[in-house]
Amino acid sequence: MERYVECESRGLTLRGMLHVPDQRPGKVPFVILFHGFCDDRNEINFVHTELSRRLCERGIASVRFDFAGSGDSDGRFEDMTVSSEVEDGLAILDYVKSLDFVDQSRIAIHGLSMGGCVASMVAGLRDADVCALSLWCPAPDVVYNMKHKMLCGVDVSDIEEKGYADYEGLRVGLGFYQDALELDPYAVAAKFTKRVNLVHGDEDVTASIHCSERYKEIYGDRAEFLVVHGAEHRFKSCAFRAARMDSALAFLTRELLG
Repeated sequence: MERYVECESRGLTLRGMLHVPDQRPGKVPFVILFHGFCDDRNEINFVHTELSRRLCERGIASVRFDFAGSGDSDGRFEDMTVSSEVEDGLAILDYVKSLDFVDQSRIAIHGLSMGGCVASMVAGLRDADVCALSLWCPAPDVVYNMKHKMLCGVDVSDIEEKGYADYEGLRVGLGFYQDALELDPYAVAAKFTKRVNLVHGDEDVTASIHCSERYKEIYGDRAEFLVVHGAEHRFKSCAFRAARMDSALAFLTRELLG
């Protein structure tokens, strides 16, 4: 079953898609999917739609929300910050925990790109509520680079003067920069104590593979790390896509279904 759902965060309505297996002998395990910067709940080349449907085939429910200011959700993209997305992520986690068919002990979080950074921070803040973490080309460097007024390879040194940065025709607000100055995503992520799966392409120039290498250092033996040779940020081949998908499915299936 797939159906449209809503939840509230910071007085805004977040809109998403809930996937629930048709056959449910009891309470079901669950995955929350977080999208990346300038994307929506379907993600690059609809890869999160595919992941949700394939999880559902295995008996695992999931939800994909648009963060505030993205996709169909309320809010302006210009007002979005990493911290606001973390707040949205916490609200989504609380929404999932309110669903009576969800096994509270088997809730995992998955994130792609900046959504991976957000996922790692939500997991760190709510370690007791999250049993596993799946990260595809996580991009905490969007925070660390923004401290130096660089955004995904674009010089945004005029952001304070203009009050916003022009990124591919979207306004990234001054608040995004000011928020980044106060954040240390790795320090928050380090509070998560469960198992992690990392997938990154070694040709990624949008989110450096060093991000996943740093996560691997933080999580140690609890983290599996697949390097997909030749893949860039969008994983633009069927073979790259399959490698990333298969890794996440195998990890989430094992962690949630045993």
